[in-house]
Amino acid sequence: MITVGLVVVLFLAYQLWITDIFAARTQDRLRSDLTTAWSRQPHPPAPGEETKPRPVVPPVELGEGVAVLRIPRFGADYAPVIVEGVSAAALRRGPGHFPGTAMPGDVGNFVVSGHRTTYGKPFSRLDELRAGDPLVVEVADRYFTYRVTGSEVVDPHRLDVTYPVPEHAGVAPTSALMTLTTCHPRFSARSRLIVFTQLDETTDKSDGPPRALADK
Repeated sequence: MITVGLVVVLFLAYQLWITDIFAARTQDRLRSDLTTAWSRQPHPPAPGEETKPRPVVPPVELGEGVAVLRIPRFGADYAPVIVEGVSAAALRRGPGHFPGTAMPGDVGNFVVSGHRTTYGKPFSRLDELRAGDPLVVEVADRYFTYRVTGSEVVDPHRLDVTYPVPEHAGVAPTSALMTLTTCHPRFSARSRLIVFTQLDETTDKSDGPPRALADK
């Protein structure tokens, strides 16, 4: 019984603390790689050159960085790198973009899933978000500020929250949305907590940080 107890304690310590250390190291590498990749991307057209086609950015490989997520309510240091994919391996690296859903700022539903209790627990405080809270997604040349419109706890098998218009099959989207998903309650996968947001503002990096970040 003592041996079994020690195994359980060690397993819990690994899940709750050691995985956080691994995730933090991975996030540091992802952030460095993403910064380097952004610096190599072609700059957007300058004023007066809007007629030129926008450079095509290569698709992101599974497990690689897509964007940086900032949520002012969670503090100035909260800035996890969102990776491409929602496999178990991808989510160990950071919150993951659901493949096939919209990309940041695009019309449609940009869906991001993340752990709540392990591997850095990026979405541990998702239940604290309130309607109107800003969420800022940073990409190579701009910031997209989304605002929380609501939240819901659903069955873990519900996929309709990932539709282009959440919970409305077959409806064509007309606005840019972002949906965050995580396990609910903490330490359980019995349900899913879903947070819905809508794009409120787009800010070019040359203009400085968006108001949601500048005010912090």
